[in-house]
Amino acid sequence: STQSTGADIILNNECTLQLLSWQDIRTCTLVSWGWKEVAIGSIVADPEYGRKFRIKYGEGKINRLCAYRCKNEERAIEKCMLLLLEAQMLLRELAEYRPAVESYSKLYAEIREQISKFPIGDVEEQDLLARIQALRQELLKGFKSNAQIEKHQKTVEHKIGLLIQHRSSIFELDRKQRKKKKGGAVEFDTEKPTFYKDAKKMAHYANLFYLLRTEPKYFAKLAYLIPPVKRDKQTFAETVILTMYANAFSPLEEFLLVELLQKAIENEINNSQKLEDFIIADSVVPMMIMSYNKRKQGKQYIKKIFSKPIKEVLECQTQFGADVSGQIGDVDLLRKWCETFFPLVLDTIDSLPYGLRLVCKHIHDLSREKFKKAKEVDFWRAVGYFVFYRFIGLAITTPDEFGLCEKDDVSSVATLNLMTISKILKAVFADLQIATGPFAVLNDWVEEKIQTVVEYHTHVIDVPPAEEYLKVNKYAQLSRIEKDSLVILLREITQIHQLVASNITDLAEDEKDPLRIILDDLGEIPKCPVDDETEIQIELINRFEPQLTKLDRKKNLKSETIDDAIRIMQKIPGFSGDTFLEIFVRMKLHCKKQGEEELAKEVNNVIANLQNLAKHGLVKPDNGFNSFLKDVQSELASRGRRKQEHLKEIDRLQKAIKELDEQKEHMQSKIADFESYFDAIRKKSKDTFVQKVKKFKYKDLAKLKVIADSEIPTSQQGKVNFTITQKEMDKFEIEGKIKGLPGFAREFTLELEKLLECKEDNEQVFDTEKGLELNVDSTLLFLNKHFFAAKK
Repeated sequence: STQSTGADIILNNECTLQLLSWQDIRTCTLVSWGWKEVAIGSIVADPEYGRKFRIKYGEGKINRLCAYRCKNEERAIEKCMLLLLEAQMLLRELAEYRPAVESYSKLYAEIREQISKFPIGDVEEQDLLARIQALRQELLKGFKSNAQIEKHQKTVEHKIGLLIQHRSSIFELDRKQRKKKKGGAVEFDTEKPTFYKDAKKMAHYANLFYLLRTEPKYFAKLAYLIPPVKRDKQTFAETVILTMYANAFSPLEEFLLVELLQKAIENEINNSQKLEDFIIADSVVPMMIMSYNKRKQGKQYIKKIFSKPIKEVLECQTQFGADVSGQIGDVDLLRKWCETFFPLVLDTIDSLPYGLRLVCKHIHDLSREKFKKAKEVDFWRAVGYFVFYRFIGLAITTPDEFGLCEKDDVSSVATLNLMTISKILKAVFADLQIATGPFAVLNDWVEEKIQTVVEYHTHVIDVPPAEEYLKVNKYAQLSRIEKDSLVILLREITQIHQLVASNITDLAEDEKDPLRIILDDLGEIPKCPVDDETEIQIELINRFEPQLTKLDRKKNLKSETIDDAIRIMQKIPGFSGDTFLEIFVRMKLHCKKQGEEELAKEVNNVIANLQNLAKHGLVKPDNGFNSFLKDVQSELASRGRRKQEHLKEIDRLQKAIKELDEQKEHMQSKIADFESYFDAIRKKSKDTFVQKVKKFKYKDLAKLKVIADSEIPTSQQGKVNFTITQKEMDKFEIEGKIKGLPGFAREFTLELEKLLECKEDNEQVFDTEKGLELNVDSTLLFLNKHFFAAKK
């Protein structure tokens, strides 16, 4: 058949060439273009040509030609089948597809209905934000109030310890109150400060605290510069955590505080020669991290995970821990309790406060970068130090600090047991090496756990960035509608001002630094008594606006245009049209007709802004800016979500305030019980107090090392006699005289309170300012022996 194609030809058949027509050759070339020159030959294809063709090329080449054509034909068929299948699938999709009617007039009607039914405009949002702000201020005041009450409770509990140690020394228990009475008389005027009434000065303070709060480099540097006095470090840490960042209660405050801690850690590490120096540094940074850990999130973690086992240890009557001589009570029982606590730490990594984990990640990453010669285990020790030693271990040894029990619930046996458990776990989690001394009894247990703990630490630092986890965009949040405010004591304002001013050279090297500019405008540091409790609220203001790019400004313009459009649609609800532009043009004409020029101007501004935004590709001008309606709808949906978030925040704040009130009531009840007990002791001490007078020679006091140094000439010292009169329980009148030399006199009043303050501050010498310096420890021993021993 002449209709046969090349694919049907079997060339080893005798009739093959007779069947091969010119059309067959052409069909073959359509599939096998590379063989065209081989097969096409002359224009005329006849039997004679076929014979010559066969003789010339041979059956082998002809077979290969047809095989090649057949193969390509199969490929072409396969491709066609795939195209056909694809076409069928596309047809099916088209048949099943139900396109949404692109009716922008319908979308506009839906938006209009949404606005009328759910008023979620600026006014309502501002009302919700105002409620949140008011509740947050109430919560912050509660935090500060409870912090003061808790501090007072600790003081009272400290008094109990002193009373047990020095039975009749009730004066020691009252020295904090007396300190408050005399506070400010030494350095500051006792008059009530009035600087907060100066609006201009307070505006500068609003600028100062905004800058300090949002730029972590300043507080981070201050943390490094604070003098190594425990009381100063503690005050700074508490002021920063509680006052400046409101205990990190909101995501933004949490973000800013974590940013500050990271920066402070970076400063510490950069100024350390070895990794070990950073870990053991007695600086403000560890104290800040500890204060951060004792917030609500940290306490909740501790209570949830360790409340039950710690309670059981407190109830345990058997001493299994190391006693004062270093002897372990019961090794098997100690091992059992370590086995109880170990998995609790290990298995609750996801519950560990996020901020602490991020701080540990920062420590780990910076340490690797700075200390390249450090051992691998040292990096994990740094992580373990802050996770366990500065957090979990503290909760185990001082459960009362984390609200797990009352201080008087911890017996001496429980103290030893908890301390020993913590020591063994510290060897595992923080030291990552076997323990020494009496705690070496479980070294076999410690060794087998170390590799597991290293894996634990790797998971601890496996956390996302703060912006991603907290869902906070720092600069977007700082420029949001509502303003942040600060509840702060007047004395805290002056203290921070003094601290910044005294370190300005280190904090701001550039003369044009914003901090220097604000301090120059603030002028003199106002005076304020150290015991002043006047509290004010400052609305924080950013004096130095961020420099935005042209694109950022246009994006802001788009947001403002969306807000304006929604506001106009609320004011003029009854219009419709085929396009957004048509609707707003009708609104504009209507407003002009009604004589509402201001409203017409607002509508015109929206139209003008859209045309401006279209030039920068931020909106599409097609179909009369109809696509802008989708932006409006998206914003309305966002407002709805924000409203729900605001309502949740209000509920969260109300619950937190209720918890604070319950905590406050409990602490006040405990303090009242203590004070009643103290009142009884005071009365008894006062009733039984008898004034004492004793005389001592200079050389006796020098021998007892009471006198540390003296301006009295050595030749005269042997002639000096001192008369010490105990006027009150804690006050001594001291008079030094030389017999026969009336012109010589050394008279001064010694208050035990001042001596005890010196002892707390690790000061070795007390200056009487009368030419005598007293050795603090020796003087306390001397007074106890000669004036209180009889009452033991």
